[in-house]
Amino acid sequence: MSALPDDPSIAVDIRVYYYDTDAAGVVHNIAYLRFIEEARTRLAEYLAWPLEDMAAGPVVPVVARTEIDYLRPAKLADRLRIEGRLASVGTASFEIEFSVTRPADGARIARCRQKLVGVHGATGRPCRTRPDWRSRWPHLAA
Repeated sequence: MSALPDDPSIAVDIRVYYYDTDAAGVVHNIAYLRFIEEARTRLAEYLAWPLEDMAAGPVVPVVARTEIDYLRPAKLADRLRIEGRLASVGTASFEIEFSVTRPADGARIARCRQKLVGVHGATGRPCRTRPDWRSRWPHLAA
């Protein structure tokens, strides 16, 4: 297992394509969840939990709650930055916060918070998540 970073956060740059938008060229609300999914996956990998390890189990992170505030529209061909950070770590769950901005004009487009629960892949029951996260970032312990 690789060493955990000092700061449990990451930034991901994304470009808006046709399939992200409606007929007016405005990003669909559901497209933001795909952007956030990409940032969340890259954050997990940065925090030493790559997709291969998630798939192998035994603990699988499952999204239990998503809150998102749409603040301004993003449009076709915009370049967006999704910043994600581990906000809290509990025994069986953790929360991640995201901010979506458009660097070209500094506009904050959306903000999101997700709660994920560690679930045992075989039984589907909640179980302990990453104890190394709780020990590495004790200030995030919930």
